[in-house]
Amino acid sequence: MLQFNKLSLLLILAIFVGACSSTNSDNETNFDRAAMLENYGNNIIVPAFEDMQEATNELKTAAQNFETERTVQQLENLQNQLKQTRLAWQEVSPFQFGPAESILLRASLNTYPVDTDKVQNNVSSGDYSFGTIDSRDATGLPSLGYLLHGVGETQEEILTMYTADVDAENRMTYLLGNINFIKEKVDTATEEWQSSGGDYIGMFLSEENAGTDVGSSLGMLINSYVKHYERFLRDGKIGIPAGVRSAETPRPLAVEAYYAGYSVELASANLQQVGRIFTGGDSRGLDDNLEELGTEDLSNEIQTQIDEAQSSLDGLNDPLSQQIEENNDPVLTTYQEMQQVVDLLKADMTSILGITITFQDTDGD
Repeated sequence: MLQFNKLSLLLILAIFVGACSSTNSDNETNFDRAAMLENYGNNIIVPAFEDMQEATNELKTAAQNFETERTVQQLENLQNQLKQTRLAWQEVSPFQFGPAESILLRASLNTYPVDTDKVQNNVSSGDYSFGTIDSRDATGLPSLGYLLHGVGETQEEILTMYTADVDAENRMTYLLGNINFIKEKVDTATEEWQSSGGDYIGMFLSEENAGTDVGSSLGMLINSYVKHYERFLRDGKIGIPAGVRSAETPRPLAVEAYYAGYSVELASANLQQVGRIFTGGDSRGLDDNLEELGTEDLSNEIQTQIDEAQSSLDGLNDPLSQQIEENNDPVLTTYQEMQQVVDLLKADMTSILGITITFQDTDGD
């Protein structure tokens, strides 16, 4: 009788362990992670780079038209296309891994605040080089913002800097050279991703990179995504200008697009892309992966908090620099709303998905 009980107990334990193993296996395998990565690669990442490439092509065309016909109308056309290019950048900026990381795309295109003295010295001397470490804060989109919005108080004054000023031709040369530099960087990153080019998309979607370990496609994507949100959206676009990193001393000059005055619009577009990445747009995304793993509450909480941060951000006014100077409290509130998303993405989501955060903290959050 005792032997029978032992055998029965062992059988029951075996069935129980088998059931648990089956459940865990289902949690790991029922969700089609390959389909999720394919959605990210083919429907979100590559199209974002291609849109950025198209925007920079149109930016170059608008600049060439401005060089040929130096009028207020052509200046405004170029300013408008710069804005479209900066909006396109908001779609690409969370994906700074792979080709973008290897060519330092973010540092080359969007280092701000711009060093206006350096830009002016480069223009006057004609002695400069794009693509060096020293030139980053005088190059890229922020530099174009200064050159097209910050060299005069009115459109007519700005135009004069490209027509009658002593450095007019040098300034135009610098403007065009900067745009060519931006275009070369964007072309390189885009072509490296495309299957017809470097085929990084093939590597991204390959079976050997379909896991969750360090260096996997999902690992690289999530690390880039969370790092971007924490350092370059929460901090770079909101926290640093609001004074969070400077002993509560606001730094309004540190906003993105200071001279163009549409900082909130850019930040809002960037946060919308953060939300789109989480949901996968119209197809499988991180939210679906969390739900399949039995953490629907966490998925809903993340989405709700992103929405709260978006609502708070959209309640700010442009120019953001002026909002910071006159009424900084709502900006600080927005930062706090955005901070709650960091906690959910960086700790809770990565833990459930089995992703290791490989970039180092800079502020203890």
